[in-house]
This record gives sequence, C-alpha cells and structure tokens, in this order.
Amino acid sequence: MFPPKFGYYKPSSLPDALDFLNGGGARPLAGGQSLIPMLKLRVIQPNFLVDLNQLKELDYVKDEGKTLSIGSLTRYSEIVNNYILKTKAPLLSETAGKVGDLQVRNLGTIGGSLSNADPSADYPAVALAYDATMTLLSSNGERKVKAKDFFKGPFTTELAENEILSKIEFPVLEGYKFKYQKIVRRAGDFALVGMALLSKVEGDTIVDLRVAYTGVSDKPYRPYELEKTLINQKINDDLFKQFAEKVSNSVNPPSDSRGSSSYRRKVMSILTYNTLKEVLNP
Repeated sequence: MFPPKFGYYKPSSLPDALDFLNGGGARPLAGGQSLIPMLKLRVIQPNFLVDLNQLKELDYVKDEGKTLSIGSLTRYSEIVNNYILKTKAPLLSETAGKVGDLQVRNLGTIGGSLSNADPSADYPAVALAYDATMTLLSSNGERKVKAKDFFKGPFTTELAENEILSKIEFPVLEGYKFKYQKIVRRAGDFALVGMALLSKVEGDTIVDLRVAYTGVSDKPYRPYELEKTLINQKINDDLFKQFAEKVSNSVNPPSDSRGSSSYRRKVMSILTYNTLKEVLNP
C-alpha cells in the first residue's frame, strides 16, 4: 500500500521541533523503521512528519555514575558497539545486536522503538527489566516516567501528541548476569516470544531477579510478584521449571499469523526454563 499524503518539516533546532509539534497533527520521524511501515499500512495518518535526524543533541551515550543516559536518536549500531554500554550495561548491547538486520540497526533508534511500543519489539521488554526512566519533552518542559508506566497498550504510550521521548536512563547494575533471548520464525522477524533477564547471584542463591517479556501481551510484560518467589532461593532445576510453568500460565498471549495463544505460552515456558538454566547455573 501507499502512504497517505503528508507534509514534511525539517526543524532547525530542538525548540523549533517542539514548537511545531505543538500545532498538532504531526509525528516525529527518527529512523523510520517502524513509522514508515505504519504509514504504508495507513495505521497512522499524520498531517506532517517532523524530521528529528539532524538534532545531534538527541544522539549520545553518557556515563553519569549510577545511571547511563541514552539519547533517543541513538542508533542500534551505536548501542551494539559503544564501549560504555558494552562494559556497564551489556544487556543493552546484546539486545541491539539482535534487532532486525544490519540495515535496521544502522537506521533504527532506541527512542523510535520505545515510542512506537510494538508489543513484539525487543527494547520495550529490556527497558522494563531495567526499570528505565523515560524523559518526555515538550515546549512546556519535561517530565520523567518509569518504563512500567510508559507503555499503555499496543502502539500506545504515555507520550502526548506534542511530546517526544528525549532521553532514556538505565541504572548501572554491577555484577548482574544477563541475557536477551527471542524465538523468531525467520531471521530479522519480530519476536514470537522474547525474554530479557537480569539477575544477581551470590554463591548458589538468587539475590535479585528481573524478567520481562515481549510478544506475550498487549505491551511488555514483567511478572513482578512471581519474580519475588525466586529471590533468596537456592538455584535448582525444579525452581526454574516451576517458575516457567507459572509465568506462562499468567498471560493470555494474542493469536496471529505467527502463532496461536496456546503455542506462545508453550514457547514462553520453554524459553523461560532454558534461559534461567543457562544464565543462572554456576
């Protein structure tokens, strides 16, 4: 399909972009890897696209001690190779390397993916596992929103029409084991089921556990209460099996052309067990 007619605006500065968005009927354009397909399908029909790509103040990675700040225009390819992220938040780099294909990683941005909030995208689950903080910016000022409150449903977030996601802050979790794993029908696809895992283990005891999923709900899913059942527990195979069964029974995944709801639950259970076993075993 062809996209509807729309205007194109290239702002001269970030304040200029925010002022234009205040007029309504406009959508920010970053890498376009999610936005352009939605335009072609006419899922969205904005009057204008506001091209943010020349706004270099939104493209950065900063080490701020206890947190890492990533500008919303930072490309996946930069996240894959950035030394700060590879050493202090390696789950972010690992996940970026599994997004789409090389072209998508060279063009796509972390802010674009999070703002689009596709229920099967990779980074929303990772942001939820980290309990990341989003900075939403408009000409009226900025506000901060936690990841658990940012995602509202399929392709729906806390962002107002005149706001952009300008920055994402991730805590530095020292000594954590990590893994992002997803099941896809073919290379480059969105996840049938994806799982982000962060865990701190001391000896054979689980001290902290953060698990978040994509592809199993209308937004990224994190089983907070079930996580608590593994904390301060000794690592053992039965524990992983019980958790995998309980977490897969706690969701009602959508059915679509890639798989039925019951199939997704089975995949989720197997993926959970295998990932816990691989990452947490001494």
